[in-house]
Amino acid sequence: MKLVGVRPLLLAAAVLLPQWIWADSKLTQLTNLPTVYIETDGHRSITSKEQYISCTITIVDGDSTAVYPNTEIRGRGNSTWWNSEKKPYRIKFATKQKLLGRHFANARSWTLLANHGDKTMIRNALTYDLGRFIGMDFCPAARFVDLYLNGSYRGTYQISDQVQAHKRRIDISEDDGWILEVANENSHEDPYITSTVYRIMYNLKNPKDDALTMQKRIAIGQWIEAMERAVKSDAFADPEHGYRAYFDEESLINWYVGAEITGNIDALYSIYMYKDSAEQRMHFGPLWDLDIGYDNSSERSLLRAMEAFLGLWNRPFEKILQRLWQDPWFANACTERLNQLINNGLQQYLLDHIDSLRTVIYQSQARNYEVWRINQQVFSFAKNRYHLTYDEYIDDLRQFVNIHIPYLQQAFETRRQTAAVPYSIRRAETDDPARYDLLGRRTNNPTGVYIKNHKKYIP
Repeated sequence: MKLVGVRPLLLAAAVLLPQWIWADSKLTQLTNLPTVYIETDGHRSITSKEQYISCTITIVDGDSTAVYPNTEIRGRGNSTWWNSEKKPYRIKFATKQKLLGRHFANARSWTLLANHGDKTMIRNALTYDLGRFIGMDFCPAARFVDLYLNGSYRGTYQISDQVQAHKRRIDISEDDGWILEVANENSHEDPYITSTVYRIMYNLKNPKDDALTMQKRIAIGQWIEAMERAVKSDAFADPEHGYRAYFDEESLINWYVGAEITGNIDALYSIYMYKDSAEQRMHFGPLWDLDIGYDNSSERSLLRAMEAFLGLWNRPFEKILQRLWQDPWFANACTERLNQLINNGLQQYLLDHIDSLRTVIYQSQARNYEVWRINQQVFSFAKNRYHLTYDEYIDDLRQFVNIHIPYLQQAFETRRQTAAVPYSIRRAETDDPARYDLLGRRTNNPTGVYIKNHKKYIP
């Protein structure tokens, strides 16, 4: 991530900040970060995450001030929108803008993330860095700002990419490419399809509106049904007729290993998959929505746990991942990819970027927590361990990296050792006195580790 250069603090104390910024006032920069001023038409409140309202956005960054009239804004998110006072937003400019710099998207749609459930406010940005390290095609980038809305200071926010079909985002055709979002009862939205095999809901994010013809919707539904039948079939591990005929192998492994690294309990709550219309195989990504990742959830700790085996009712993709772990190819690919990342310096890379991001927002976080209490719970599902200082939360994040990655390496290896048992054998309901080698082949003369009654034995 490109670090923002440190500039002198322009305003000495929060008590000196005006409660209202008049239209004819000279707007200033609050901290070393750019300051974003949003004025809605008639100072209307933003009450909907479906309907945009008009606004003007002014961004003050050092000696430059950019004004964007005829912009639109609305709410975004699910629980973060309905349950948080510090709300996230989606903004849409009249013309395309490069808010993150020339190497990133030139687009109309952007997100303003509040990161309110994450006391470090850097988990989403850290995951962009992780995505780059893994080599994912797209991971939403980050630019931190201070935000004023209708003259009221709202705290530290993050400008980030919208997950959408775009050359510098998900690089597929906007009219014909597919973007699916795995959802559930709490997050599905029209248009969506519910599969008949695993009863999983898939939000249809692209094509949109008139481009999503009935013919395309039928084709998407047929692909989903065929993919899930392949996952559940006896031939699921067959590279030509099983699930691998439907998934891009590299992006599947990179996305899944990345999701486990982040310890994000929401990683299987909302999953993006995409492909161009001419492709058969679906790609996975990006890694996103990490405010309660890195063990920041009170629902379940992932410090020493794998999210694919948590058994949560509202994470339906668990069933598919658990099935995939029974395939020796998938188990080997995941384990080897994780080991490769660790050998390439994954752990120190994350620790270094935690420190770097802390430096970027340190001035801003101090102002943020003059408005929002640093030791107060925001969501019932957010981690219920609270501190009085920002650096204590940073230490928690560093501790997670130091504990979780070595745990994950061991857990993957353990799963790999038993993954080669065919599904039909592992799920048999009667005792099986026969013996099988680790490739699932019946044998009368097993040596070393073998399987009996669906359990691993070491003579």
